[in-house]
Amino acid sequence: MNIPAVTPAKINQYTDKFNCFLDPNVEELWQAAIQRSDILPCIQKDTAFILQLLIQLLQPQSILELGTGVGVSTLIMASVLPEAGHIVTVERSSTFAAEAEQNFKQYGMSERITLYVRDAVELVPELTSQFDLIFQDSGKQTYVPTLDYLVELLNPGGFLLADDTLFPAMELPDRNRNSQRVIDQFNNAVRQHPLLESYILPIGHGLTIARKISEKY
Repeated sequence: MNIPAVTPAKINQYTDKFNCFLDPNVEELWQAAIQRSDILPCIQKDTAFILQLLIQLLQPQSILELGTGVGVSTLIMASVLPEAGHIVTVERSSTFAAEAEQNFKQYGMSERITLYVRDAVELVPELTSQFDLIFQDSGKQTYVPTLDYLVELLNPGGFLLADDTLFPAMELPDRNRNSQRVIDQFNNAVRQHPLLESYILPIGHGLTIARKISEKY
C-alpha cells in the first residue's frame, strides 16, 4: 500500500502541471513504478523534484545512495549528475538489484553507477570513499545504525538527505509503528549531531536535508 504524501493530493496535482523530470525516460520509469505492487514504493514525485534540483545546484561528484529498489531514484540522480560524477548505490534485495541493473543498462547509465547487493548496515562501515552527497532511503531500521558512519563518509560541506522522516507525525497503519519509532530516534540524532545542520521539509513523506559543517567534533 502506498502511503499518501503529507501535502494534499490537489496541491500535488496542481504543482505537477509546472514541475517535470528533465529526462523524459525518468518520467516514464517513475510512472511505471508507481503502478506496481510487486516492488517497494519509489520516492514521492515532489521529493524527486527536490532531489533533482539539489543535484543540479550542488553538482556533487560523488553520491552514495542507500536503498536502490529498482533504480528509479538512482536514475533520477544520474540524469542530472555532473559529467564526471558517479553514484554508489546499495540494495539488499537481489531481485530488486537485478532489475535495477537492467534499468541502468537500458538508460545507458551503467558506467556512472556502482551497485552493491548488500545490507546497508553491514556495508556502510566498510566503505572508505568520501562522498559529496548521501541519500538515505533504505529500510527504516538502518537509519540510526548507519548515521555516524554516513557523517564520516561525507566531505565537509557535503549533504545528507534522508527520505520518510515525517513518518512519526503521520497517521499510519499499525504495521508502521516501529518505523515511526526508529525514524523519530533518527530525527533526534540528526538534530543533536555536532557535525550537522539540518532541516526537515514537509514534502513527500518528509525529507531531511543536513549539511556537514566540520571535520572535528
